[in-house]
Parts: sequence; C-alpha cells; structure tokens
Amino acid sequence: MGKASGRHIIGLVVIALGVIGLLNNFGVTAISFAYVINLLWPLLLVVAGINLITNRNLSSLVTGAIILGLGVIFFGRNIGIFDIDMTNFWQGFWPVIIILIGINILVKNKHNQGGNIAIMGAVDRTKEVWDLKSAEYTAIMGGIEMDIRKATFIEREVSLTLTAIMGGITLIVPDDIAITCQGTAILGGVDLLGKGSGGIVGSSVLEIGDPQIAARILHLNCTCIMGGIEIKR
Repeated sequence: MGKASGRHIIGLVVIALGVIGLLNNFGVTAISFAYVINLLWPLLLVVAGINLITNRNLSSLVTGAIILGLGVIFFGRNIGIFDIDMTNFWQGFWPVIIILIGINILVKNKHNQGGNIAIMGAVDRTKEVWDLKSAEYTAIMGGIEMDIRKATFIEREVSLTLTAIMGGITLIVPDDIAITCQGTAILGGVDLLGKGSGGIVGSSVLEIGDPQIAARILHLNCTCIMGGIEIKR
C-alpha cells in the first residue's frame, strides 16, 4: 500500500486502455471505451483513499478508509460482486460527510484554540507578522487565508497539513522559498501556482524551487473534499 501502489493502479489502468485501443484498431476486439471507463472509475477512489491513508494522521486515516471502502464497493458493484441500490448510497452520502466533519473537529480540537480551524467562519493571517511552524489547518464550510510572506519561519523546513471540506484555503507565498506539495482532491481542486489536480477525483505531487539550496522550505499536504486549496504569489 502507499503512493507507489496508487501509481501502479493508475498505470495498469492506462496500459489496459492502450491495449484495448490497439486490439480494437486491429479488429481483434470490439470493446467500448465508455464501458471500460464506467467499469474502472471506482479505482480512482481507491487511489485517493490509499494516498490519504499514507498521510498517517487520524483524520486522514479515517477519511481515506471511507473513500477506499467506497471505491472497493463501487468496483465490486460494477463487476457484479455486490448488488447496491444507488438510492441508498445517496441517502447515506451526506450523513457520511457530516460524520467526517465531526471527526475533523474532534481530532483537531487542540488546533482550534490556536486559530488553525475555520468552521463556517474564517481565519485570516494576512495583516500582521506571525510565526510559521508545522501545523494542521482545516476549513470546514469556511475559509482560511495565510500570507506566508509575512510569516517568520520557526525552522528551515515547515510542514503544513491543509484540509478543506466544503471550504477554501488560500496561501500567498514568497518567491524565494522551495515548495513541495502533495494534493488529493475529491469534487474539488488543489492549485499550486497554476499546477495541480481537480475534478471528481484528482491526485498530484508537485515541487517548486530546489529544496537542496533553498533557505526556507514549505512542505504542503493538501486534501480537498468539495472544496479548494490555492497556493499563489
């Protein structure tokens, strides 16, 4: 399991599509691409769930396990292992989202006191000089804005875990720092200086600058569920 496993799944799906296209073109098979995509799309949920689980914090573990489970169930339904009524799924979808919000509130309660969580509200760190240290920031039906240009790095390398659930997080970063970003988006998007992932399910690993020579390094671990995270200059 892990990010390598996720890439392997995506790689195998792409190879399978290529093989099907090649065989179709030579008349060996007549398989519909629409059928294959409809059959295999739950594997994207599996990949997203694996990526979240490997973040190794409780909220990501629970969220990732739920998404992974949904991917397995949908894939099993598509290949005939499970018989699932989609009406029942959508009836349970929003309660599951509410449960995830509650879990994030509970496991990140200690950060709430420090102003790192916005629940149907806002956290604004754009007007004054502030100390930046490794932490988790969560926006749940709210917004967080941080101007890293005004922040003092407590250490050379700072790691931020950013989670947006039906909310948004915006970071303004200076030009002279190196940035690494791992992003997973479900019905949302992660944008790192114009690059990123989004859509129904998207996952990406990006790097800006050279961490070997940069005086300051910012590591970002981003998760969006029906929300958005933007890192801009």
